[in-house]
Amino acid sequence: MCLFCGTKPFGFSAASLSRRHFMAGAAAMGSLYATAQTIAPVAAVAQDGKADIIIENAKVVTLDPKTPTADAIAVAGDRIVGVGTRRDLEKFRGPSTKIIDAGKRTVIPGLNDAHSHFIRGALTYSQELRWDGVPSLQLALRMLKDQAVRTPAPHWVQVMGGWTPHQFKEKRLPTLTEINAATGDVPCFVMHLYDRAYVNKAGLRALGWNRDTPEPFGGVIARDGNGNPTGLVVATTSLVSLLSVFAKVPKFSAEEQVVSTRHMMREMNRLGMTSLIDAGGGGQNYPEHYQAIAKLAADKALTVRIGYTLMAQRPGREIEDYKGWLAKAKLYEGDDYFRLCGAGEYTVWAAGDNTNFAKDPVNQPPIMEEKLTEVLTFVAQNGWPFRMHASFDFTAQRILGVVEKVHKEVPVDKLRWGLEHCEGMTARSLERLQALGGSLGLQNRMSLDGEAYVQKWGPEAAEDAPAFARIRQMGIPFALGTDGNRASSHNPWVGVQWLVTGKTVGGLKHAAERNLMSREEALRAYTAAGAYISNEEDRKGTLSVGKWADLAVLNEDYLSVPADRISQMSAALTMVGGRVVYGEGKYAALAPGALAVAPDWLPIKHYGGYAKVAAIDSDTRTASAEERHALAAAMIAEAMPTVVGDDGRSWTLGCGCGLL
Repeated sequence: MCLFCGTKPFGFSAASLSRRHFMAGAAAMGSLYATAQTIAPVAAVAQDGKADIIIENAKVVTLDPKTPTADAIAVAGDRIVGVGTRRDLEKFRGPSTKIIDAGKRTVIPGLNDAHSHFIRGALTYSQELRWDGVPSLQLALRMLKDQAVRTPAPHWVQVMGGWTPHQFKEKRLPTLTEINAATGDVPCFVMHLYDRAYVNKAGLRALGWNRDTPEPFGGVIARDGNGNPTGLVVATTSLVSLLSVFAKVPKFSAEEQVVSTRHMMREMNRLGMTSLIDAGGGGQNYPEHYQAIAKLAADKALTVRIGYTLMAQRPGREIEDYKGWLAKAKLYEGDDYFRLCGAGEYTVWAAGDNTNFAKDPVNQPPIMEEKLTEVLTFVAQNGWPFRMHASFDFTAQRILGVVEKVHKEVPVDKLRWGLEHCEGMTARSLERLQALGGSLGLQNRMSLDGEAYVQKWGPEAAEDAPAFARIRQMGIPFALGTDGNRASSHNPWVGVQWLVTGKTVGGLKHAAERNLMSREEALRAYTAAGAYISNEEDRKGTLSVGKWADLAVLNEDYLSVPADRISQMSAALTMVGGRVVYGEGKYAALAPGALAVAPDWLPIKHYGGYAKVAAIDSDTRTASAEERHALAAAMIAEAMPTVVGDDGRSWTLGCGCGLL
């Protein structure tokens, strides 16, 4: 049953949701759940000692200090067997060796997103109208209008995060009037990060909402003077308030979810991504919501390596989840492409904090320590690594107190455990984490939400959000992820640009100079660093002999392209395990063809992936400050009316756009 709406997931029979069927279907396709110990970390060299593929005439950034640069790479089987000059690798050339001319292009290790919500996001990816990177609200609304014309009943137009009003030239959120005008009688759901969601009039009718509709858990419905919902839903204490609405939007069948996942994998490969760590998610039950990815893993059809953690789903009953899972699931079960690597990012819901920097933080209940101690003791006793969500320092302090207590009974310093997000983590908390052998999973959420952070917490606090200089000086292991594709975009290059420039996608420089990274450091954060988190640094993350041949041949020179264009980077060719999984232009013939998009109305057929700057329409202009403030005032008046609470008191929703 779904955590939010109490229904079975669309497209799955009760039988198909059982773990027996999940495991049987996976294991039937070539030992999918072999333990990690059976995966030999050695190069699979061709019997004649020759390479299957040599990439030459390249500018190779290996991230391996032994051989930091090269102009050729030799691949045999799924491994790298040679890195160096073309002359060095001549010994690997044989009559059947395929030569790929990189044309002086930059070659990097495949990108590794160390914190993603790919498994969940991929199920609906091809249904979603993505505003990631769209440069103007005018263009975004035009996309919304065109998609509404195409979308058939009972489907909705869906915009599911990954964007911010600060990326738009107009520097503002859409209004409900604009959304209703663009979508008409087609139901529409637009979510802005985990801050708020807009449901148009047709959507309200489809949901059956009226003045008697109760408030969602962790949020509030804006209402007009008669008490009827306007269509604005605001998260106050929990993102569940927004996801519970989205759970009622019609979903794909099981077969369509598999195809949607394949489409999103191709988008990841287009960006040069070859690996990720999936952090679970709200409403992402195991094993039922892992059916699509398990099917692809069983069919050996994955083109991205996935390590996944299991996240507790039932607030107050988390220990039951983990006891049930650990009785059946084994740590690191899987293969090179799909493997279980621990618990988190929520092991206990009471220990989490809000993901909206514009709002006052929510204090964890007193029972948090008791519940978290119970769960962490259990998973640590079983040798499982665990990851914990902590945006703010007060959250980290309380979690660290529990970890210190558990550590005295069950040592955790060898488990590669860690905290995630940590934008507000102080020096003292970092010292406590380091003493316990912890690591950090950091994301580029500030690239989308930095303006809100500055407005709420001040520019001085934002300079160290996160405190990369201090973290590096202390030697704490850390890796970068996107947190895509709702709290941020799925595009890792957005994060790389943010690390290099310290600027949000809206152009605000919030990070202190001491926290900026060189291009090589930023690239390492999104490649080799994540391999440590999933305990795979001996297999991936650098272009080194003996490691997997996971790499990307880029369309532009990463080391010299203007810093404000890094977010526009993509791959001309992507290789995973020695297999070309994506190619365009002269490399297209080396890769599988693009998957057909059907039915024709799907947004990905018309808009593709992350938007390019070239998509800016010539008639889109920058609004003046006066126009932006006038529009913002209108938005407040219309979309943020007075709300009447259960106690009869009236209050007005605050503005999170940073304009007023």
